[in-house]
Formats: sequence, C-alpha cells, structure tokens
Amino acid sequence: MRSRPVLRALLLIPAVALLAMSPPGPAKRLSVRVSPRVALAPATLVIDAVAERDAANRSLQIEVDSSDYHRSSLIQLDGDDAARTNTVRYDAVPGGTYEVRATLLGADGAQRAEIVEQVRILPIVDR
Repeated sequence: MRSRPVLRALLLIPAVALLAMSPPGPAKRLSVRVSPRVALAPATLVIDAVAERDAANRSLQIEVDSSDYHRSSLIQLDGDDAARTNTVRYDAVPGGTYEVRATLLGADGAQRAEIVEQVRILPIVDR
C-alpha cells in the first residue's frame, strides 16, 4: 500500500501536465512589467507591455490611474509585424496608490486582453 504523500503526488503530476498543455488564453496574449513597484515621489514609472504577435492586434492602451492623477498612452500595433515589447515611461508621478492597466485591443476596438498591476508612490513628507 502506498503512503498518502505518494498518492497525492501521483494525482498532482497529471493535473499539472494538463494545465501546462492548456491553450493560451487572454492572460498569455499580454504581460506587463512595471518598475519600480514602490518608489518615492516624484517617481519615474517604466512600463513594459509584452504582447504576443497576432494579426488581430491593433492597439495597446497603457494607463496609470489614481484618484488624483491619470496618464494614458495609446500605441498603434501592426498585427503580426508589431514589436513584441512596447515601453512607456511616465516621469514625475506624484505620491499615491496607482492602478497600471495595459489593454490589448483588436481591429474592432474590442478588448483582447487586459492586465492590472498595483504601484505605490510614497509622498515626500516635509518636516
């Protein structure tokens, strides 16, 4: 008779294999790296959006948003010929908690994928 940890491992391995073979979904179409995640104000945010090349990709919208601040960039993509990585830089971002949103759009303007990340810019405190 096999021990419970061995049985769990035997059941877990096929489940992991099935997940690894699953077809790419919206999350696989787009990824985003934001640097830094935490900084002192005023900060420079660098956002790298990586989109899989696809004939249906037409634009990439990148937004930095809080209750007091909003910046947005719309980058046109040329489907299969588009650059895989697009970088946006926002300078002098004030203190606050931000949502950084990258949205991949198709030819009809429909959303193909979206990623949201959180960033915290710490305000400078005068003494």
